Amino acid sequence: MMGLWRFRCKNGKYRGFLVIYILYSLRNKPKSGYEMLKEIEEKTRGKWIPSKGTLYPLLRQLEQEGLIRIGRTDRRSKNIFELTDSGKKILKQIQKDREESRKRILLFKDLFIGVICKDKSDIENVLFEIRDIAHEKHQRDKEKTSRILKRCLSELKRID
Repeated sequence: MMGLWRFRCKNGKYRGFLVIYILYSLRNKPKSGYEMLKEIEEKTRGKWIPSKGTLYPLLRQLEQEGLIRIGRTDRRSKNIFELTDSGKKILKQIQKDREESRKRILLFKDLFIGVICKDKSDIENVLFEIRDIAHEKHQRDKEKTSRILKRCLSELKRID
């Protein structure tokens, strides 16, 4: 069985979430491994930082596969990685297949709710459901979905 946080690429190979995040991060801007670690730390508010022993072997593997390359080495011998055209294609394909990914994340939601929430009416469950339904409806009517969510947000902000 495929892992929950693994995503299939067109070539049939599965990629873990960290690999996908590396490709995504480098799509935005070339950076060093250290910069990626700091970026992940910032985005997770310090709750998760992959170890150097996890990140750097992945960077080497992605470089060997031709998905990233060393664009330059700065004066302190720090490698600055950039995304290759092959890496861009893989990332685009994974993002295109987001429906499959979304379904797997919803499976995780049920496990999470069962472990964390005391009952099914808990706010986390409602938020997960809102997100899922909003995503589905957004595909059909972006403006209406956005208006409803903004109205909900406005109502929540008015609670004292």
